[in-house]
Amino acid sequence: MELDRLITFFSTNPSARLLRANQAAYIVYFLNQHFKTNGNLATPNTELVQSLKGFLEHIHATEPEVLRDNAETYLNQWSTGETRWLRRYYDSQHADSVFQLTPHSEDVLKFLTDVTDHSLGFVGTESRFTRILETLSDIVIRGSADRERRLSYLQAERDRIEEEIQSIESGEIVSTHSSTAIRERFSDVISDLISLQGDFRAVEESFKSITRDVQKQQSEAVDTRGQILGSALAAEDRLKDEDQGASFQAFFKMLLSQSKQDELEKMIRQLDELDELASQTEGKSRVKGMIGNLSKEAARVQQTTRRLNATLRRLLDSRISTTRLRLATVLREIHSAAVRQAELQPEAEIEVFTEIDLFNGMERPFWQTPIQFEAMELKQEEPNAAERLNVFQRLAEMQRLDWDAMRSNIKSQIDFNESVTLPDLLNIFPPDNGPLEILGYIQLAYDGGHEVDENEFDLISIDTPTGIQDFEIPRVVYLSETERLERVSGRATDE
Repeated sequence: MELDRLITFFSTNPSARLLRANQAAYIVYFLNQHFKTNGNLATPNTELVQSLKGFLEHIHATEPEVLRDNAETYLNQWSTGETRWLRRYYDSQHADSVFQLTPHSEDVLKFLTDVTDHSLGFVGTESRFTRILETLSDIVIRGSADRERRLSYLQAERDRIEEEIQSIESGEIVSTHSSTAIRERFSDVISDLISLQGDFRAVEESFKSITRDVQKQQSEAVDTRGQILGSALAAEDRLKDEDQGASFQAFFKMLLSQSKQDELEKMIRQLDELDELASQTEGKSRVKGMIGNLSKEAARVQQTTRRLNATLRRLLDSRISTTRLRLATVLREIHSAAVRQAELQPEAEIEVFTEIDLFNGMERPFWQTPIQFEAMELKQEEPNAAERLNVFQRLAEMQRLDWDAMRSNIKSQIDFNESVTLPDLLNIFPPDNGPLEILGYIQLAYDGGHEVDENEFDLISIDTPTGIQDFEIPRVVYLSETERLERVSGRATDE
C-alpha cells in the first residue's frame, strides 16, 4: 500500500465515505436488508421510499434522533454528489426512477460481512488453509500439460478412492468432518456467495462504461461513426478477452447448464440433513435462493449488454435517414446502367452493400415459464353503483395534455434566447398535469430535434396532489431553429 493512494482513497472514494458516515451502521443495515437479504436487485423509487419510511419509523420508535430527515431526502443524498452509494436511473419497465446498489456499496457490504461474520461468529482458518492447498494443487495439476504429472495424480486419487471404498464396504466407521469443520466450510461458502453477487456490479459497470464512451463520442461528434463503432466493438472484445470477462462467460455457461443446476439443487437439499447446520437458517436460506439470485444478476448484465448493442444499432440506423436520398439516387443510376447494358456483355459484376446488422449471443434472455391464466367461472353479478360513480369521477378528473400550448411555451422562450433548459421552462410555466406533462415536454424535445442528454440529469421539484415530489430527468435543452441547423450542419461536415 502506498500512502498517497490511501490518502486519496479515504478522502474521495464513496466506499470510504460510507464507512466514515456519522450514521453508517443504520445506512449499511438498511441497504443490506433491502437489497441483499430481501434479494432486490433493483427497486422503483416508490417502493424504496416506502421501505425506507418503514425502516425509519421502526428506528424512531426507540431512537428518535437517528436519521431525522424524510426518506426522499436520504435517497437523493445517497444517489447524488460524492456519495454514490445508490445508482438512480430510468428504464422502460417502470414509470418512475429505479435504484440499485453501486460497486462502491457492494464493496462495503462484502467487507463488513467478512469482518463481522454475523451468522457463525468465527473465521475458519483450517478450512481456508485446506482450500488454499486444494486450489494450489489444482493449479499445478490442471495448469500443466505434463502427462506424467497428470497420470501420477490420477493414480494417487484412484488408490485413495479405492481404499476408502474398501474401508466402507468392510464395515469400518465412515470418516466425516468435525462439527467445527462443517461450520467453517459453510461460512466460507456464504462469504464466497456474497462476494460473487457483488462481483456482478463490476462486470455490469464495465459494459456501462463502454456505452457511456460511445454516447459521449457520438454527442461530441469528434470521430466518424465508423471510428466510434470500431472502438466500441474493440472495447467489448477486450472486455470479453480479459480475465474478468472470460470468467463471466465461463460462469454464464455453467449457469445455463441444466445438469449443473440439478446437481446444485440436490446438494442444497442435503444441507437440511446436517444437524451441525440446523441453527444456520439465514445462511441456508441464502444458499437455497442462490440459483435464482445468480440468474437475476446475470440477467442484469445481459440487459446492460443489450443496451450497449441498442446504442450501436442507433448509431448505425442514424445513417439511414441521412443517406436515404443518396441510396435512391444510386439505385436509379444502377437501373439506368442496367437498361443501357441490357444487350451487352457486362465487364464486371455489380455488388450492392446494405447496412450491416449486429447480433450478440449474450442478448438471448433466460427462458421464463409462460404465464398461466387461472380459469374463472362466469356468473351474474350486480354492478356496484358507488364503484361505478367513483370510476366515472376519476375518468372525469383526467386531463389531456395541451400540446399546442406546450409548443407555444417552448417557442416563446427560444424566440428571445438561443436556448432554454427544461427546469427553467418549468419554473416559468409550472406544469398542471404533474409528471405526465414533464414527459410530454421531453417527447417534444425528441420530436423537435432539441438536445436531450441521457448521460446528464437535472433534479426538479413539482407540486402534485400528494405534495412536493422530486424527479430526476435527462438534461433537456430547447434550441432555437438557427442553433439546431448550425449543429446539424456541423455534424454533417465532421462526418
